[in-house]
Amino acid sequence: MTLNLALIGLNHKTAELDTRERASFHPEKLPEALRELVERPGIQETMIFSTCNRVELLSRVKNSAQGLESMEAFLREKSCIDGEQLREKLYRYSERQAVRHVFRVASSLDSMILGEPQILGQVKSFYNVAVQAGTIGTYLNGLLQAAFHAAKRVRRETSIGEYSVSVSSAAVELARKIFGDLRGMSILIVGAGKMGKLAATHLRATGVRSVRVANRSPQAARELAAHFHGEAVPFEELTKWAARSEIVITSTGSYELLVDYARAQQIMQERKNTPIVFIDISVPRNVDPNVGTIDNVFYYDVDDLGAVVEANLQERRKEAALAEKIVEQEVDSFCARLHSLDMAPVVVELQTRIQEICQVELDRFFKKAGPRDPQERRELEVMISRIAGKIAHPLITQLRSTDHDPLQQAAYLDTLKRIFKLQKDSES
Repeated sequence: MTLNLALIGLNHKTAELDTRERASFHPEKLPEALRELVERPGIQETMIFSTCNRVELLSRVKNSAQGLESMEAFLREKSCIDGEQLREKLYRYSERQAVRHVFRVASSLDSMILGEPQILGQVKSFYNVAVQAGTIGTYLNGLLQAAFHAAKRVRRETSIGEYSVSVSSAAVELARKIFGDLRGMSILIVGAGKMGKLAATHLRATGVRSVRVANRSPQAARELAAHFHGEAVPFEELTKWAARSEIVITSTGSYELLVDYARAQQIMQERKNTPIVFIDISVPRNVDPNVGTIDNVFYYDVDDLGAVVEANLQERRKEAALAEKIVEQEVDSFCARLHSLDMAPVVVELQTRIQEICQVELDRFFKKAGPRDPQERRELEVMISRIAGKIAHPLITQLRSTDHDPLQQAAYLDTLKRIFKLQKDSES
C-alpha cells in the first residue's frame, strides 16, 4: 500500500539564513498560498510550515513523484530562488519517511535546539492555519493528530525538555545550586546586555524578591528596571547595591573590571560574609575570576555557563535516543492503521470474489445436470459457500500475519489484487 504522502523542505542544516528568508511565507499570505498550492497537479491536501529555522510543504498526493514536483515548482516560484540552487538545499521525503519526519519535527528531534518546547505549538499553529484555509482533509488531519500524540508521549515519557540548554537558563541552574529556593533573593543587573536581560528574566520567573539595575546610562537603567518592575540604582554605588544582593549579573560592553578582588572583599565585609553569586556574562569579563577564591563568593563566567549547557545537551541527547524509539513506535502504529483501512475492503472483496467464482461453477453444474431437488440444491450451495470460506481463510490469515511488516503486507496485498483482479474500479 502507498501512503500517498510527500514532503519537501529546507532548514538550518541544509540552507543558510538568506535562503530560508527568501523561501519563507508571510503569515498574512499563508492562507492564500495554501489555497493556491492545493490546486496544483497531484496535490489533494496540504499544509505549510514556515519559521526562521525551516520551511516545509507537506501534502497528500495522488502519487509521490508528481506531488514532489508540484511542491518544488511552487516553492521555486514563490521564493524566486534559482531552480538548481533550491534543489541543492531541499530535502524530499515520501511515504513512511515523510510520516517519520513530521513526527520527529513535532517531537523537537529535528530542531536547532534539541528538545525545545516551542516547536509543538508552532506545528499546531500552522496546522490550524491550514484547517482554516480548507486545505486539510481527513488524511492530513489524521497524520497531524498522530504527530501531536507522538510529541506528547515524548514529553511525558522522557526528560528531553527538563535540561536547560540556554545560557540564561543555565544561570538559574547555577544559582539554585548555591541557594536552592530563589524566592526572597535580590538580583542586581549591571549593564543592559541582551544575555544579562535574558538571565534576569529566567531568574525573575523563579520568584526572586527584587530586581535592581545599575547602568552608566540612567535612562537605560530605568527602562530595564521598568521591564522587571524593579528599581534603577546609581552605577557609582555598585558596591553598596551588590552588597544588598544575593545574585549579581554583569553584562556590559566595558573592557575594565567592574568588580576586582578588592571590591569583592569590600562587598563581602558589608554582607557579613553571607553567600553571593557573580554571574559574569560579559566578554571581556567584568568581574575578576579570582573573586571565586574568597569564602562564600561563587563566580561563574560564560565558559562555566557553556559547560552547564553542554552537559545538559548531553543529557538531552541521551533522552533523544528513547524519544526516537517512541517516534518509531508511533510511526508503526500510524502506518498499521492506514494499512488496516486499506486491507479491510480487500478482504471483503476477496471473499466476495472467491464466492462468485464458486457460484459461477455451481450454476454451470446445475445447468448441465438439469433440475435438482430443492433440498439437494440448498445443500450444494451451503457446501460451495463453505469451500469458498476455506479457500479465503488461509489467504486472509496470511495477510493479517504481516501486520508487523507494512512493506511485506503491501506486497502481499498487491499479489492478491493481481491474482484475483481486485479493486479494478478504484485503480481506473
